[in-house]
Amino acid sequence: MSKKGTDDEESVVVSVQTRKAKRDPPRKRNPCPRIRCVGGRIYDPKNGKTCHQCRQKTTDFMVACRQPRKKGLCPIHFCHKCLSNRYGEDAKDKAKEAGWTCPKCRGICNCSLCRKKKGETPTGILAHAAKALGHSSVHDLLIKRSEMVAAAQTLSSFPKKIKKV
Repeated sequence: MSKKGTDDEESVVVSVQTRKAKRDPPRKRNPCPRIRCVGGRIYDPKNGKTCHQCRQKTTDFMVACRQPRKKGLCPIHFCHKCLSNRYGEDAKDKAKEAGWTCPKCRGICNCSLCRKKKGETPTGILAHAAKALGHSSVHDLLIKRSEMVAAAQTLSSFPKKIKKV
């Protein structure tokens, strides 16, 4: 009798699994598990280039700095989203320029690492706040209204949704 009881339990488990498998479509496995696509951007740890600003390793269009250094050219790249949102520059136009220098080489980089090295506070996510205040980029906001940066940083630190009591 105990033998029959275990067979019944196994059949119940199998039938539950088959019902669940019929209900849910099979999940497609990524042939390259480390490569992922999110929002049209392909994140690739091996073949991607790292953006200096957002530090994301993607295969997106990036602009390389052409400033000469001691050992060749500057190794820094900027993705098109960071160049437009943070500095108000068009990446495709800058890629065509023969002597384009990156914001870091020009001394105007507003990434968290460069701002900390200068002894300044990091800006955080100010792209939306800069656009809302009517500025073309975060760099434009930093130049024109440094007092607004502190206000925008406090606004961005608040929670997105406010719970009603």
